[in-house]
Amino acid sequence: MIKKIMMLSALFFLSIGLLSCEEEIATVTVPNINGMTQTQIENIFAELPLNITFETVVNNTIPEGRFVSYHDLIVAGDTLEPNTSLIIYLATHENRLPDLRGLSQLEILTEISKIDVVLEFQFFETNDTEEGYYVAYGNNNYAGQLVASGANILIYIAKPIPEINRSLIISKYLEGSLNNRAIELFNVSEEDIDLSLFEIAIYSDGSEAAMTIIELSGYLGAHQTYVIAYSGADESIKNVADDLHSRLIFNGNDTIVLRQNDETMIDVLGNIGWGLFYLDNRTLIRKTNIQEPTVTFNIEEWDTYAINYVEPFGSHPVTYPVTFTFNTEYLSIPFSEPYGMIEVEFVSNNDGDTAQFTPGFLYDNRVRFIGIDTPETGSGIVATNAKNFVGTKLSQANIIYLMHDPISGNVDTYGRYLALIWADGVLLNYEIVLNGYSQNNYQDSTQALIFNGIPLARWMTNAESYAKSLGLGVWG
Repeated sequence: MIKKIMMLSALFFLSIGLLSCEEEIATVTVPNINGMTQTQIENIFAELPLNITFETVVNNTIPEGRFVSYHDLIVAGDTLEPNTSLIIYLATHENRLPDLRGLSQLEILTEISKIDVVLEFQFFETNDTEEGYYVAYGNNNYAGQLVASGANILIYIAKPIPEINRSLIISKYLEGSLNNRAIELFNVSEEDIDLSLFEIAIYSDGSEAAMTIIELSGYLGAHQTYVIAYSGADESIKNVADDLHSRLIFNGNDTIVLRQNDETMIDVLGNIGWGLFYLDNRTLIRKTNIQEPTVTFNIEEWDTYAINYVEPFGSHPVTYPVTFTFNTEYLSIPFSEPYGMIEVEFVSNNDGDTAQFTPGFLYDNRVRFIGIDTPETGSGIVATNAKNFVGTKLSQANIIYLMHDPISGNVDTYGRYLALIWADGVLLNYEIVLNGYSQNNYQDSTQALIFNGIPLARWMTNAESYAKSLGLGVWG
């Protein structure tokens, strides 16, 4: 009996052991293969009853060809049934630009280090993004774009737009003969301005960097001017100056910049980095409608006056003249001499730029108008209108003077007299151009004749611009 019981016990324990062995091979524990290559992984799984396959997934944070993950969120330590299919993902790299929105410059460096590019940062002034954070890719690059290995990538980082004091403008500029130089500033605001917060920067000969800095000081009252002149200028210029500087030296292709003393540009006269503009031998005065500074120079914001014209300095705004007449001192000079004038009476005109006068200016001695060239008679309606315009002006004038132009002389190569024609104090040559009956042909770089502070050549240029803008006569 005892023997039988012992045999049954042995059989019982044998069955228990068999069951334990079956439980041991009923599941397989998923191994930890972090950092392994495909070959290393294959060696591990060679002893496990699982069916593995490999796939690649883009992941630039893990060395290429190394383990990334198992499929379906399976992780090391999980148990699987024998012969289960298991997908193993290995890292592959792509040079794809990441989404950098919301990242700081330091965070961007960390993110970009995962791909093979050469990085350049530039600041972009904006108040829409926090300072030091990503704004955009440059050079038409974008997040998600595939780029070549080693590509140069520009990234803009936010920089606050500086607060600019727009109360001060450059109102006048004088680039005259010899050492005559001056700049005038104007306070357009209703408050006093601390000038020590500003400076004048001179960018010489097309330079992109300021060559000379002139610091300012004192306070400037509301709607008041502040004139800075070169210390070596004529007394007439120094007499209107509030301050003299030995370093206020510039010529016609130097750019003058009004800056805050943190180098923030406020107002510009000229073009930084350009050598192709010439503002020499003239005085420029800001037009009356310009009440704000600008960092983009536009000559249309300025009226042009004669060289060394200092009379308007110290007062702003200045209204640009729209009419002019001759200096009565010229009446005492004989017509045979430069600037000389002679009173005549109108006889006739055959076209818009020649006429006959008495005494002494008839037939072959008729007068050719200086600085204009109207269309030939018979060439069309403009020629007819020009002839009629001149005939009407001269026949209705009470007093006519011929003037000897100091530049052109008073006799042309055909023996005809040359003259500026004043009809009741109005220059007919100018009126012809102003109404579009001729283009402007008057040239005088010496500024020999100046009326109301403006050279005659500039009056004629302005007249042509006016006629062009309205499409008058030859410009129609």
